[in-house]
Amino acid sequence: MTQAMWALNARRGPVVLAGGSQLVKDQVARACAAAGVTPLLVPVLTEALSLDPLVLLVGCEQVTEGLHGQREVIVVGAAGDETRAWGSAAGLPSSRVVILPQGAGWLAEHLGRFLNPAATGPVVGVLGTAGGCGVSTFAFWCARHAATEGGPALLVDGNPLGGGLDLALGLEDRPGVRWHDLGEIRGTLSAEQLAAALPTDGTFSLLSHTAPTGSVQSPPGDSMGSAGVVLEAARGAFDTSFIDLGSSGAAVPSLAAACDRLVLLVPARPRSVAAAAGVLQAHGSTPVTVVLRGPVLDGLDAWFVAESIGRAGPLPYLPFVRGAAQAEADGRMLDFRVPKKARKVVQSVVAGVVAGVATGGVAGMERTA
Repeated sequence: MTQAMWALNARRGPVVLAGGSQLVKDQVARACAAAGVTPLLVPVLTEALSLDPLVLLVGCEQVTEGLHGQREVIVVGAAGDETRAWGSAAGLPSSRVVILPQGAGWLAEHLGRFLNPAATGPVVGVLGTAGGCGVSTFAFWCARHAATEGGPALLVDGNPLGGGLDLALGLEDRPGVRWHDLGEIRGTLSAEQLAAALPTDGTFSLLSHTAPTGSVQSPPGDSMGSAGVVLEAARGAFDTSFIDLGSSGAAVPSLAAACDRLVLLVPARPRSVAAAAGVLQAHGSTPVTVVLRGPVLDGLDAWFVAESIGRAGPLPYLPFVRGAAQAEADGRMLDFRVPKKARKVVQSVVAGVVAGVATGGVAGMERTA
C-alpha cells in the first residue's frame, strides 16, 4: 500500500520553489539535497501551482493570493526578509516561514520527515471554542490513552502564560526540561535527545511551560521561538504528540498550523456552538474532529450541533465528568480515574485522528452518544 501511494504521489513535483533570490535558490537546493529530493525551480507562483507539488516553497516576494487549500506551504526568504516573509505567510490558512541560511538545517530535516511519512509521528492539536471547557484535561486523556494503548506519546503545553501544565498533572517536581530550557535552540534537535530529556510517566512524556521564577528571566513567549524545531524532533521521538492549544488556539496560534489534525471541543451552549463555525473556517486547511462537550443545554445535542456547523451527525459526545476540573486544579490529573463513557470517547477520538493522519483523509470514528 505504501509503495502504491508513493508511486501515485511521485507523479507530482515533490518540492517546488516559486521565485526567490539566488541565495534562496542555492540554500533550498542544498537543503533538498540533504533531504534526498531534487527541487523544481520556477519563476512564478502560478507555474508552481500547476505542478501540484507535495511541498510548495514560496519566495517572500511572491503574491500569495490563490494559495488557499494548499496543505504544505513554506514561505522562504533571506536574512533581512523576515518582515516581508511573515507578511506573506500571515494571509495563508496554514504555512511556515524559513529564513535562510539560518533555517537551512530545519528545512532539510522537515522535508526529509514530510516526504517520508512512515517515520513521522502525527501532531494533533486540541482546542476549544470557550475557556473552561476542559481542553487541557481532554488533551491529557488523549495523550495518556495513546501512550497506554500504543507507543510513546507526548503532551505539549501550548500556553506560555498558563502557569505550567506540569502543575495540573502533579509533575512539577519531576526532573526534565521545560519550554524555557529549549528557547535558544535553532536549526535541528535530536529526537532521541528530546525524548530522553522530558519528564515522563511510563511511556507518557510532557513538555510543559513553567510558572515564572527568579531563575527564568525571559518573557514566557520567548521560549516558543523554537517550537518548529521542537515539534519536528517530537515527530521522530513519539508515535503521537498532542498539543494543548487552549481556547480557540489563541495562546500561540502558530502551533495550530504545525498540527496534522485538530480536535475541537464545543461546549453545548449557544455562544460556543456559534463560535465553532468561525474556528473551523480559521483552520480550514487542517482536518478537524469536532467533539460536543456536555452537559447538553437548550436542546443542543450531538445531531443538532452537527447540522448547525455543517458536519455529519452525530458528533462524538463527551459527557460532563464530575470531579475532573477539581482534579486539574488540585494537580491530581495523573491519578484521576476517567469514567467508562468518557474513556470510550477518548478511545474513539484518538483512533480516529491517528488513522486520519495515516490515510491523509477524514477517518471514520465510533460515535458515542
